[in-house]
Amino acid sequence: MMITWRTAALPRRPARLPRRSADEPIALTAYRYGFLPARFQSRGVLHLIVQVEAMWEEAGRGRRDDRRYFAVRCADGRCCTLFQNLRAGTWHVRW
Repeated sequence: MMITWRTAALPRRPARLPRRSADEPIALTAYRYGFLPARFQSRGVLHLIVQVEAMWEEAGRGRRDDRRYFAVRCADGRCCTLFQNLRAGTWHVRW
Protein backbone atom coordinates (compact mmCIF):
# COMPACT_ATOMS: atom_id res chain seq x y z
CA MET A 1 0.00 0.00 0.00
CA MET A 2 1.33 3.41 -0.91
CA ILE A 3 1.54 5.93 1.92
CA THR A 4 -0.18 9.24 1.18
CA TRP A 5 -1.09 12.18 3.38
CA ARG A 6 -4.61 10.72 3.69
CA THR A 7 -3.51 7.21 4.76
CA ALA A 8 -0.57 8.09 7.02
CA ALA A 9 -1.13 6.82 10.56
CA LEU A 10 -0.60 10.14 12.29
CA PRO A 11 -2.71 11.73 14.99
CA ARG A 12 -5.12 14.32 13.72
CA ARG A 13 -5.50 17.94 14.79
CA PRO A 14 -4.06 18.49 18.29
CA ALA A 15 -6.57 19.23 21.05
CA ARG A 16 -4.82 22.48 21.86
CA LEU A 17 -3.29 24.62 19.13
CA PRO A 18 -0.16 26.66 19.81
CA ARG A 19 -0.57 30.37 20.52
CA ARG A 20 -1.13 32.17 17.22
CA SER A 21 1.82 34.16 15.93
CA ALA A 22 2.59 35.72 12.57
CA ASP A 23 2.69 33.31 9.64
CA GLU A 24 6.19 33.44 8.20
CA PRO A 25 6.89 32.27 4.62
CA ILE A 26 9.47 29.48 4.38
CA ALA A 27 11.23 27.38 1.76
CA LEU A 28 10.48 23.67 2.13
CA THR A 29 13.68 21.96 0.98
CA ALA A 30 12.89 18.24 1.47
CA TYR A 31 9.93 15.88 1.73
CA ARG A 32 9.53 12.48 3.36
CA TYR A 33 7.31 9.97 1.49
CA GLY A 34 6.66 12.65 -1.12
CA PHE A 35 4.26 14.71 1.04
CA LEU A 36 5.50 15.03 4.66
CA PRO A 37 7.83 17.98 5.31
CA ALA A 38 11.36 16.85 6.23
CA ARG A 39 13.44 20.04 6.13
CA PHE A 40 12.74 23.75 5.75
CA GLN A 41 14.62 27.04 5.67
CA SER A 42 13.40 30.02 7.70
CA ARG A 43 15.26 33.33 8.00
CA GLY A 44 18.37 31.75 6.53
CA VAL A 45 18.46 28.86 9.04
CA LEU A 46 17.93 25.26 7.92
CA HIS A 47 15.64 23.22 10.23
CA LEU A 48 15.55 19.41 10.15
CA ILE A 49 12.18 17.91 11.09
CA VAL A 50 12.57 14.82 13.26
CA GLN A 51 8.88 14.13 13.94
CA VAL A 52 5.53 15.03 12.44
CA GLU A 53 3.22 14.97 15.46
CA ALA A 54 -0.10 15.73 13.73
CA MET A 55 -1.58 16.80 10.42
CA TRP A 56 -4.95 18.17 9.36
CA GLU A 57 -6.65 20.24 6.69
CA GLU A 58 -8.90 23.28 6.92
CA ALA A 59 -11.21 24.54 4.23
CA GLY A 60 -10.77 28.17 3.28
CA ARG A 61 -13.27 30.65 4.66
CA GLY A 62 -13.92 34.00 3.07
CA ARG A 63 -10.77 35.06 1.24
CA ARG A 64 -8.53 32.42 2.82
CA ASP A 65 -7.51 29.43 0.69
CA ASP A 66 -7.59 25.77 1.79
CA ARG A 67 -4.62 24.80 3.96
CA ARG A 68 -2.85 21.61 5.04
CA TYR A 69 -1.24 21.83 8.51
CA PHE A 70 1.61 19.84 10.10
CA ALA A 71 2.55 20.07 13.79
CA VAL A 72 6.28 19.22 13.79
CA ARG A 73 9.27 18.86 16.12
CA CYS A 74 12.66 20.03 14.84
CA ALA A 75 16.08 18.54 15.61
CA ASP A 76 16.86 21.46 17.94
CA GLY A 77 13.83 20.51 20.08
CA ARG A 78 11.60 23.37 18.98
CA CYS A 79 8.00 22.69 17.98
CA CYS A 80 6.14 24.62 15.33
CA THR A 81 3.23 24.39 12.94
CA LEU A 82 3.89 24.36 9.21
CA PHE A 83 1.11 24.91 6.72
CA GLN A 84 0.77 24.79 2.98
CA ASN A 85 -1.55 27.10 1.08
CA LEU A 86 -3.05 24.49 -1.26
CA ARG A 87 -4.05 26.94 -3.98
CA ALA A 88 -0.78 28.92 -4.15
CA GLY A 89 1.49 26.01 -3.12
CA THR A 90 3.36 28.24 -0.64
CA TRP A 91 4.61 27.10 2.78
CA HIS A 92 4.53 29.03 6.07
CA VAL A 93 5.57 28.48 9.70
CA ARG A 94 4.11 29.51 13.05
CA TRP A 95 6.57 29.33 15.94
